[in-house]
Amino acid sequence: MNATPKFAFDSPEEAIDALSRRIGTTGVQRVEIGESHDSLRSLHRRVLATPILADRDSPAADVSAMDGYAIRESDLLNEGPIEVTGESVPGSPPPSASDTGVIRIFTGAIVPVGCDRVIQREHTDETAPASASDSHSLGQIQWTDQAKSIPAGANIRRQGENLSAGSIAVEAGLELTSPRLAALTNFGVQQVDLHKPVRVAVLTTGDELASGTAPDQSPLPPWKIRNSNASALLGLLTNQPWIDCAPPMHAVDEPAALLTAVQHAIEHHDVVLMTGGVSMGDYDYVPRILREAGAEIVFHKLPLRPGKPILGAVHQSDSKSTLILGLPGNPVSATMGARRFAMPLIRKLAGMTNWEEFPPLVTLEEVSEKTLPLHWLRGVRLTQPGRAALVIGKGSGDVATLAGTDGFIEMPPHANHAGPWPYFAW
Repeated sequence: MNATPKFAFDSPEEAIDALSRRIGTTGVQRVEIGESHDSLRSLHRRVLATPILADRDSPAADVSAMDGYAIRESDLLNEGPIEVTGESVPGSPPPSASDTGVIRIFTGAIVPVGCDRVIQREHTDETAPASASDSHSLGQIQWTDQAKSIPAGANIRRQGENLSAGSIAVEAGLELTSPRLAALTNFGVQQVDLHKPVRVAVLTTGDELASGTAPDQSPLPPWKIRNSNASALLGLLTNQPWIDCAPPMHAVDEPAALLTAVQHAIEHHDVVLMTGGVSMGDYDYVPRILREAGAEIVFHKLPLRPGKPILGAVHQSDSKSTLILGLPGNPVSATMGARRFAMPLIRKLAGMTNWEEFPPLVTLEEVSEKTLPLHWLRGVRLTQPGRAALVIGKGSGDVATLAGTDGFIEMPPHANHAGPWPYFAW
């Protein structure tokens, strides 16, 4: 008979993947785009639900990549001075090519029909009009030897070489960053389909918290603590345009009250982040309450420090799936667990195709000989690019030491060398 495994999954990645396969994405809303800066600002970093298509070729016509002269090959046979008979400038239709001269052209201007290359100005000898009063003359040029070696097609950006009309300019599932907003404007998009922001509930539990609804007492009795977990989770979730975070909720350690709070959070949100109540104590009701609420517990406890009691669950209904993460109540465990597990899964719900994390790597300046048979999340402070120093705390309740970190690394079981290790910034 096979021994029962101690943990449902052997690593954070496996646990995150298991949850990701049980959740979908948020719904879609169509947004009209106005001409004001506020309209564009409201789109920044929202997630596209359908791709942006090019409404016309890019470039829309053959344009010059240089300041110079638009010519035909036969113009290079002229050994004497050549008249400049016209100019093609950006924002205006081009003049017709001349049989008796050449067209001066500027970067971004349309190449006249019949011209097959652009000669840079520096490859010509230019002569100004003989008389400043002669408004009809644009001067003359003479070819240098270098100009005569410029091949056909040189210095011309061809119509549609960037993108042809109807092609995808920006894929669905991407955030509207600055360059993508530029593409949206460039291709004349008047309305855009976006994923709705992920509705996230923060539900803290525990009678030891000074207050869930009323102002904190001051001074606090020693048996009470302030709700730092709510602040930490809000700090991770705010200023993300693809997250709609509700005001934190709190439930006392009483099963009926906790069940009511959990049911409300599940009904009205896409993600429920809970802290506390997931260990094995007499007052740790969260696993039982989630089952009573109809949630599937995908895992409870992982080979992880801090945060070994972490719980992952999903509640399925006809209309949506709700992700539930039960984080330990200790502040270091709750904060690191939310960053490591919740953030990538929220990106998945937000509709991002690139939701999985590819964290940068850092090398530790020093490392102790101590090892753990667990995945070890260790707070660090960056000292230079790609280098970090461990910030050693006094346990998973040490908020002061956590505040001195820039993020944390993740070391696999039994590892104790300098790395490099994946780095998760706050």
